[in-house]
Amino acid sequence: MSTTAPARTGFLDGYLPYLLRKADQTLSAPFYEVLTQAGVARSEWRVIAVLAELGEMRVADLAVAALSPQPTVTHALRRLEERGLVSRTVGVDRRERLVALTTAGDDLTASLIAEAIRLEAEALDDAGVARGDGLADLVDHLRDLTDSLEARLIGEPA
Repeated sequence: MSTTAPARTGFLDGYLPYLLRKADQTLSAPFYEVLTQAGVARSEWRVIAVLAELGEMRVADLAVAALSPQPTVTHALRRLEERGLVSRTVGVDRRERLVALTTAGDDLTASLIAEAIRLEAEALDDAGVARGDGLADLVDHLRDLTDSLEARLIGEPA
């Protein structure tokens, strides 16, 4: 019996968006279980992770940064606010709504981020991949690529 990997010649085997989504689903599956146990929906996770990284921000900006439609973010914020994990305030011009993590939200997010990092490292280790094996360079290239493509979509120079 051969242990040789099958030839990869199909469209999906080389289609970057598909492969990125597959990598996301595969690497994230254990963390999604952690989120479920913590009572945090994926849409809520994206919101609190962005707030932890970027701090207080407008809801519209949060939606862009969380890669989610604004109505999805608004619903997630409502649930997070009910649980005391985020707070909303009125901006200086009284038209904006600003959102920030509460202390409880910051604590929960910090623990989830630590678990996400641990699970990612464990998955990569199990696959025999180390960040030093060119993965860090690949991540840098993907970040640069997505930044460039995003800038083109919104009409800014990259």
